[in-house]
Amino acid sequence: MHARGWARAVSIDHLAARVRLGSLWGPLWGIIAVLVATVSTAAADPAPKPVDIKDKKPKAIVLQDAQGGTYVVFRDDEAKVFYGPSVKTVYEQLIVGSSSNGDSWEYNTWAPRVPEGPHLGDLGRKKDGTYQKSCRGKDDAVLTELSGDKAKAILDKTAFVTSGIIHVPHLLARDDSGVYYYVDRFAKIYGGKGYRVFVGKKGAMKQMPLTDVASDSAGDVFSTKSGDLRLVRNSENNKETTTWVKGEKRTELVFLDTDVNSAVIFKDLGIYTFLGTFCDNI
Repeated sequence: MHARGWARAVSIDHLAARVRLGSLWGPLWGIIAVLVATVSTAAADPAPKPVDIKDKKPKAIVLQDAQGGTYVVFRDDEAKVFYGPSVKTVYEQLIVGSSSNGDSWEYNTWAPRVPEGPHLGDLGRKKDGTYQKSCRGKDDAVLTELSGDKAKAILDKTAFVTSGIIHVPHLLARDDSGVYYYVDRFAKIYGGKGYRVFVGKKGAMKQMPLTDVASDSAGDVFSTKSGDLRLVRNSENNKETTTWVKGEKRTELVFLDTDVNSAVIFKDLGIYTFLGTFCDNI
């Protein structure tokens, strides 16, 4: 048995965000203040970038599911997995682990909508020679391998692009009435930063406008048009406390781990639609 395991996990943006916000930073994290207002002005999101696969084509494994979903795997020193709901465009999946045993192999990719952690989708070849994608028992599918002209057409005509996950979590909290306070940012591949602030109940989140962002050793400050609302996060005695401040009124919030609550963020809050992962539909 040969396994890469989680060697690449530390390079994946969402895991870095978890470390940054989790208990591993402890007292080093200090205070995060998020200033929000009520009118939203958002900059245009960056678009996925083309990925050059020309030199990889001879090693491509092209697969499809019964609905026309297209999967392309390149098994070399720099393995890559792509998926798209059609042959028009396929998005690079974020590989966080892999294993192999003879002719069987498997890649584990970040699938933030999978309810239970670790939030992974699996794509691999089984010992009997069949291919399968798995979303932890939800939306699993047997895949068919394409060859000859069908595979060549996909490799030549399909657009191969970087991850469809443009934004990644930065901070999540809620109050006792079920109102959530959420901050995300651009994924590292898309430049990082680009922070956004959302407030509201599940399915009814509203984006708040930002006018300035300041970062230092004490944390981050997200300023808005009016600057009269603040979300303050303190780390004291290894205990996280999060407070919503409006004028003189302070509301203690429940700090929520962004990795544990990945499915809440990427599905239940209603902020994100298409992510480009092969487990989007769960």
